[in-house]
Amino acid sequence: MLLSDGSVFGYLGGYVEEEGYDDPAAGPRYALLRLVMPDSWALPVVLGVLAVLSLYVIWRGDPRRPWSGALLVTGWAFLLLTPGYPWYALLLVALVSLDSRWEWLGVALAGPAVYVLGREFESLQPPAAIAYGLAGLLVLVTALVRGRRGAGGRRADGFSTRGDVRGSPSPSGT
Repeated sequence: MLLSDGSVFGYLGGYVEEEGYDDPAAGPRYALLRLVMPDSWALPVVLGVLAVLSLYVIWRGDPRRPWSGALLVTGWAFLLLTPGYPWYALLLVALVSLDSRWEWLGVALAGPAVYVLGREFESLQPPAAIAYGLAGLLVLVTALVRGRRGAGGRRADGFSTRGDVRGSPSPSGT
């Protein structure tokens, strides 16, 4: 990588710049974070939160259900980055289908909502904050309700407490 002059990453740098991820004040990126903190803090906060979530998944995640951790990290990446293109959510939809955590579909629907409703606003910031804010609220409320009722074999963070994976027998034979 050191000898490749950065070409290993291809167009990633240009993409980040074009989509406004390098300048939080320039568009609807980081819409939820920008409601509660200065624009300049958005990128470091996203990187920090995603690093902590990734470490949490590595440490506490169920290795027999890697899609649960992938859904947690990917879902929060969507909530923190607030991408505007609906097709980005296809990965999230696939992870939801594997993990049956249907509340995350609200996050997948936020992108299309911003894409469609953005034309009605002068800026994409308000619809991004509303759509992703409601989706994040759905995820948090569902997690709280699930935690109070008992996770049905899952901890409150969504990881399995049982030894089974989608119908396969657990090591204990139960």
